[in-house]
Amino acid sequence: MLQTDFKALRDAISSIPADVSNDAVGEYAPKLQDIFAPETHAAALAPGVPIVVGSRGAGKSFWSGVLGQDETRHAAATAYPNLGLDRVQVGFGFTGAVGGSEGVTPEMLNSYVGTNATPDEAKGFWWATILRAAIKGAGETPLSFKDAVRMAFDWEERNKSLDRLEKHYQDQNTTFLVVYDALDTVATTWPRRRLLTEALLEIVWAMRAYRRIKVKLFLRPDQIDDDALRFVELPKLRSGAILLKWSGADLYGLLYSRLILSQLDPTKNAFDQLLRSLNIPSANQEMILARQWALAHNIENQSRVMAVLASPFMGDGPNGFKKGKTYGWPIEHLADAFSEVTPRSFLGLMIAASKFGGIPEDRAITSEGIRHGLRAASKTRVDQLHQEFLWIKGVLAPLAGLLLPQAEEEVFKAWRKTNTLAQLIMDAENNKYLPPFEITKSNSERDIFLALERIGVMFSRKDGRLDMPDLFRVAAKLLKKGGTAPA
Repeated sequence: MLQTDFKALRDAISSIPADVSNDAVGEYAPKLQDIFAPETHAAALAPGVPIVVGSRGAGKSFWSGVLGQDETRHAAATAYPNLGLDRVQVGFGFTGAVGGSEGVTPEMLNSYVGTNATPDEAKGFWWATILRAAIKGAGETPLSFKDAVRMAFDWEERNKSLDRLEKHYQDQNTTFLVVYDALDTVATTWPRRRLLTEALLEIVWAMRAYRRIKVKLFLRPDQIDDDALRFVELPKLRSGAILLKWSGADLYGLLYSRLILSQLDPTKNAFDQLLRSLNIPSANQEMILARQWALAHNIENQSRVMAVLASPFMGDGPNGFKKGKTYGWPIEHLADAFSEVTPRSFLGLMIAASKFGGIPEDRAITSEGIRHGLRAASKTRVDQLHQEFLWIKGVLAPLAGLLLPQAEEEVFKAWRKTNTLAQLIMDAENNKYLPPFEITKSNSERDIFLALERIGVMFSRKDGRLDMPDLFRVAAKLLKKGGTAPA
């Protein structure tokens, strides 16, 4: 391959949109060309699976948006032919901050479920979201939210309507699926979030009575794993939940599919040439959707391709292998404390790596570029976490310069020295956001660590010392012997 070929591949990677996030509805809903369907995600899209759990960047809003659009849902039906998605209609029960004609926002929720609402009032709102969506999907006169809420509180009328809708969808040989996305935005206090979450989970359980009207919740792990939730059937719902997780092979399959499906002839030709040199078949979109392209999941071939794109090892010379393989290094260093890597972080690393330094003659990206990519992905990940957890940067900042792993008392001492606990509580109260734990008189620095542990940002080693994955450590400017240094 010529330097011009490597440049074409480098340019293609660098041109992948840096913000690879999606919304369930609106301008940033998923596009057909963005769909890559790992085999393990089939259960997440199955209409009969009511709860899908995933961390930020794992694809909750992406798959919500895929289900919510006819064109992308039909593509998903090709990818997962056993799910019957070609016989599914979709409406939305909640979409977070994104409104519009299809959206159901926190403002709508707050206008019907007051600050001192009872569990029955919360359940009434969630029933209304199902009625409103299913009635619209059946082609009947759309209900205003006010009328949907009124119907929801009249249990006889509600059941009569649901029975009528069930028969309609049965006659049409169709399943109607009500999708709930961005549910972490329902509340800014722990008591209210639990009230609304428990109410919705009760509705999910009650909807088991219907075969043709289904609900699907895309939830963050910390929301469903809240130990203070008291719904009696919660253990059964948790055990049936599907975790939205990406393997290393899935992530490389995603990257390589972007290259082979490039609309730029120089990129497509260069990647085709690379594959021919390794005796690896090419592919089109239909093959990739149907998971008929071996490179999308064959680790050995993926590693061979990465060895051409970036050289085999993270170091040069005869001892370069000691630094690790370029194929495994990004996955290892982008993992959170639950060993999960998101597409957003992986693509972010590759994009930054392809923009680093001069254009090499014999590869598309360099090992030093990959290390730089980790720094960029780490910063992006922490910035994105801050959008969800407004307290995160305030608790990481006092730890800058600390050498990890570290005795827990040294970590707690850093927080005490800067009065982090009191500052966090005051900031959450002043700015009306959900604090990392319920505020009590007995809160301590350990509560901060436990909150970080729940979201995979810190963990405790077997010897009791506290540690942090590189994905967060680098941006937080903590140090680690032999680890990638912060920028």
